[in-house]
Amino acid sequence: MAKMHAHQIDVTDDDARRLVATQFPQWAHESVRRVPSYGTTNAMFKLGADKVVRLPFIPGDGVGVPVETAILERIGDELPVAVPRVLATGRPDERYPYTWNVLSWVEGEMPVPEALVDAAGLADDLIDVLARLRELPTEGVRVAQRGGTLAPLADPVHDTMSELDGEFDTDALHRLWDDALGAPLWPGDPVWLHADLLPSNLLVDGRGRLAGLIDWAAAGVGDPSCELLAAWNVFPAESRALFRERLEARLGLDDATWRRGRGWAISQAVLALPYYRATNAGMVEMATRALRALEQESV
Repeated sequence: MAKMHAHQIDVTDDDARRLVATQFPQWAHESVRRVPSYGTTNAMFKLGADKVVRLPFIPGDGVGVPVETAILERIGDELPVAVPRVLATGRPDERYPYTWNVLSWVEGEMPVPEALVDAAGLADDLIDVLARLRELPTEGVRVAQRGGTLAPLADPVHDTMSELDGEFDTDALHRLWDDALGAPLWPGDPVWLHADLLPSNLLVDGRGRLAGLIDWAAAGVGDPSCELLAAWNVFPAESRALFRERLEARLGLDDATWRRGRGWAISQAVLALPYYRATNAGMVEMATRALRALEQESV
């Protein structure tokens, strides 16, 4: 498997088995198998039938394990869909350098935008989650990964977009990006955010309804516009319009928030596609799909 990051370490099935057996012997008899993932910072291993081992493979992400653990413990019982429960936190050893964890397995499949079984129902389910997050107390919660403004990304996105000339309508994307940068800032108090609502983090059941929401590593509080990543990554055009209408009705979504949200979708896809082009086909597929949707937008 090609490495996604220059400073990425190798993590193997044997590492997962050894760490579980030595630190959590009550699970040593259970099977361990690597789970294919679009993730960019953790290796995932299913442990038995109902658990998952997450082993960070880049420096610094081990620091994020305790942070995400605290987030999951704070919001886990508050949402109308399943989120992973933290079952154990592991230590580094002489062969593996980072803090890691064991989580409950959340059942479901990643939604495919072109094949949503119940797009309206999925939109309602996701809005239910966003509405509940806004009701949770925010005192002492860190700022989410995408909870601030777009301003720090202005130059990186403009510069990276040039690498996509000829592949996408970058003139249109530049106009949308500049429009997002010029949109009024969020005037309200910070709210709870998942902050990474890509298809790979949503799980749907056989009816196409939202069953689970995973990977809370980016979560925290801030401007809710980043939650609109889902609009261009999860929903095709017709369903996207429905998602927007229902957000307006339920949560008072305004035009400025939609414009900033479009900026978050542009920045995520533009920065991800060239970076992961040769190493993470799933991320490239998601970014490509989002940019195809975005280049059809107008300001």
